[in-house]
Amino acid sequence: MMSKKAIAATVIATSLLFSGGVISPSETTVSAATKVSSYQTELNTFAAHYAKILRTVESYNVKLDKAKSEQEAIRIYDEYLAYFEKALDNVAPVNGLNADIQKMDVHIYDSLVEMYNLELDTIDYLNGDMTKANYDKAVVAATKFIDEQEALFKKAANTYKTKHRVTFSRDMLYLLDQEPAQGKTYTVKKGDTLYRIAKNNKTTVATLKKLNNLKSDSLKIGQVLKLPGAPVSTPSTYKVQKGDTLYSISKKVKVSVADLKKINNLKSDRIHPGQILKLKK
Repeated sequence: MMSKKAIAATVIATSLLFSGGVISPSETTVSAATKVSSYQTELNTFAAHYAKILRTVESYNVKLDKAKSEQEAIRIYDEYLAYFEKALDNVAPVNGLNADIQKMDVHIYDSLVEMYNLELDTIDYLNGDMTKANYDKAVVAATKFIDEQEALFKKAANTYKTKHRVTFSRDMLYLLDQEPAQGKTYTVKKGDTLYRIAKNNKTTVATLKKLNNLKSDSLKIGQVLKLPGAPVSTPSTYKVQKGDTLYSISKKVKVSVADLKKINNLKSDRIHPGQILKLKK
């Protein structure tokens, strides 16, 4: 397992090696177009890399929620941490991108590192190697840091968009929490399976089943399925599970930690398994 010190070293090693160029009036139209295309391509590469990591992290959270035994949950959690560690080590896809993207990279990478470290703190706490008081402090500090980095990332992204006249891909909108609601549906045809529908619509079987409240993989011809992005009713409450933190819950339900505390009149970040949190005022 990667140590916190090793992760910190990796962060420090992330450097701004390349400076962003400004197109001079003397450059030809073809050259300018190539330059703009390069900025767009590099942004798409960056967004695809981190969107894949965060989507995979979310998929592990879904698996953990559905674990039927403690042994299964432990196995999934071990796989999750192994994946997270490997993903943090794999910086090759974003190395060498332009300086403005490197600035965005620092913010989102540091957020991921903090998320990973918080997972390690959670393990220490659950194993009795960290006191509740110290764990609460770690959660508060991590949440504050991640919120700050996310704000800086969004600011840098919008600056990049304006400066280089690029558009945000679906992956980039996902990183910015700005994916539009598509309102799409799919009507089941003869020979369809959930796997095939999920693959064709760039989603997962688990997502389709959850979105459509399906208890099995069985489908009926003519059945209308909601696809990711379609408007769905937002739950009004959340039941705290073992290992939950206000931060992890906020990511699941898309409600900020500050709002969760305000809605539920919480004076601290302390929560306990079985506690019912309101998600709406």
